[in-house]
Amino acid sequence: MNVLSLSEEQDLLRRLREGDRDAFECIYKAYHYRLIGHLIRLLKSTDLAQEVVQDTFVALWDSRSKLQVENSILPYLYRVASNKAFNLFRKAAHDQKYRAYLYPILEEGYEQIETRLFHKEQREILQNIIYKMPERQRQIFIRCKLDGKTYEEVATELQLSIHTVHTQIKRANQLIKETLIQYPDFLAAVLLSTSLAVSLN
Repeated sequence: MNVLSLSEEQDLLRRLREGDRDAFECIYKAYHYRLIGHLIRLLKSTDLAQEVVQDTFVALWDSRSKLQVENSILPYLYRVASNKAFNLFRKAAHDQKYRAYLYPILEEGYEQIETRLFHKEQREILQNIIYKMPERQRQIFIRCKLDGKTYEEVATELQLSIHTVHTQIKRANQLIKETLIQYPDFLAAVLLSTSLAVSLN
C-alpha cells in the first residue's frame, strides 16, 4: 500500500481507537516497511529490525485508545520504534548477545560518534576515556584530536615516527569504541538522531 494521505490516516486512526483490526492492518501494511528500513539503517540487523517493528505495532495497538487523530501517525511510529531500539543499546551495556550486534554499528557510525563526542556537552565522557589511555597515547591523542595538530607535527614534537603516532591514534580510537559501550544513552542518541534524520527526509 502507498503512503496514506492525512485524511485516510485520520479515518483509520478513528477506527483504530475503537478497536477496528482492519484499520490496524491498513496502518501496518502502509508503514511497516518504512520502519524496517529505518531500523536496519540503525541496527544493521534485519532480525533485530523486525523484532523492534513487531514490538512497535504491539505498542500501537495497546495504546490505541490514547491516539491523537489530528496528526500523521508516522512520526509517532518512528518515535516508538526508536525508543525501543534505544533500549537495545542499553541492553548491550550488560548483555553479550546485544553487544555483538552493537560493535558493527559502532564501526559504521564512528565518524558521527567521534564528532559528537568532541562537543563540549560530552566533555565528561571524553575526559573519562582519555583518562584510561596510557600516557604516551594520551599525549598523542590530545595533540592530534583536540589541538588539531597533524601527525607530522606531533611526531616532531614528541620525537616519534609518524608510524608510531598513527598506531597510537588507531589504538586510542579502538579504546574509545570499547569504552563507549558503557555509555549506551550517548551512543543511541547519536546514532538514532542520524538515522531518524535520514528516514524522515
